[in-house]
Amino acid sequence: MNNLLTKLTASPRAGRLSPLFDIFDDFDRSFLVPENFSNDNIRFNETDKQLHVEIDLPGVKKKDLKVTYNEDTNLAYVKAKRNVTTKTGTTEETFTRSFRIDTGDYEGAKVSSKLSDGVLTLTVPRKVQKEHTVIDVKVD
Repeated sequence: MNNLLTKLTASPRAGRLSPLFDIFDDFDRSFLVPENFSNDNIRFNETDKQLHVEIDLPGVKKKDLKVTYNEDTNLAYVKAKRNVTTKTGTTEETFTRSFRIDTGDYEGAKVSSKLSDGVLTLTVPRKVQKEHTVIDVKVD
């Protein structure tokens, strides 16, 4: 338990995965966070109707943003780039992230996205659960 607490409370560094991701084996490690971005910019929120994923992408323009969904792997993939000007010049930073959508609960093919004020919001509707059929029991 102490090891778990240490992993959860350790301070993430830019360019490294948050300690929380080490717990989940389902995380697709082929899309690691670039050195220029920290992990504190993603928020997940589930409601009874949908899943919201908010990703802070300051300075990213719509033309430099690509969101895809692969139905075969159930992965949503976000790729963004932006130009950052510093004292030494202008550099291009990239951001890539993927996450798996649970198709047992959500309609992955109906994912929608919106970019507003530097925040990308992905919305995935929850599948409508069928009501259970009540079967009349006959008594002889």
